[in-house]
Amino acid sequence: MFFFSNYDTPGPGFDPDAPRATGWTRIWEMISRDYKSFWLAGILNILTSFPFMFMIGYAYATHSVLIALAGGAVCGMIAAPGFYGLSDTLLRSLRDEPGYWWHRYSRAVKNNWLKTLFPGFLGGIIFSIQMFILFHMQALDGGLWLLISLIVSMTVFMGILLWFLVQHALLELSFIALLKNSLLLFFRYITKSLTAAGIAFGYLILILFMFPGSVFILITACFWLPLLCSFQIIYPKADEIFGIEKKLSSRYTSSLEKDEE
Repeated sequence: MFFFSNYDTPGPGFDPDAPRATGWTRIWEMISRDYKSFWLAGILNILTSFPFMFMIGYAYATHSVLIALAGGAVCGMIAAPGFYGLSDTLLRSLRDEPGYWWHRYSRAVKNNWLKTLFPGFLGGIIFSIQMFILFHMQALDGGLWLLISLIVSMTVFMGILLWFLVQHALLELSFIALLKNSLLLFFRYITKSLTAAGIAFGYLILILFMFPGSVFILITACFWLPLLCSFQIIYPKADEIFGIEKKLSSRYTSSLEKDEE
């Protein structure tokens, strides 16, 4: 069944001692192994993002910046736990962690939804205003420079957000510390950051300008596909800097030793 499994067994996963593939081979490996988990987390992410999508459309239809601000804040908080759960699912796959999706997903969201609210509030406002400006480019008559400024700001926001999501799902840090790290990592690994952000930003633009024809893409690939590709680029550096997998492995070993005692 999709949501319920026997949690007494280790669950699906690869041999931890096997060398990891890289690039597109690695992405295909994860998709072929964990597609069902990605899709389910992606659908829940889409459902929690529906209010935000509706609000963007309504703000555009009414040309109201106040609706964009208020709606971005509220709907950003609604969407945030879905993005957290999706990020958690993708990052577990990236580190080849065995287990059953619903058991891990529900526990992660239940334990951490509260800490997603303020990032969702702030990120929702920023992204909502950016989309409002994008949809009103002709009315604002800002010319080429406004378009370039908007593209740069959205790309930078997307890159910082990706670093933030990777840390948010894996590290117990305050919001200020997460934001500071995300800014530093974005500029330290600017090439990887821009590549990852370009993938996510390009996917978003594709969805917007192909709509409603892009509904099929949203149903099958949701937002997990661009996030998976983007995380594949930046996660190895995050793991290298913060020693994420070593810490998790050490924690798991300690837990086993306590159980044996």
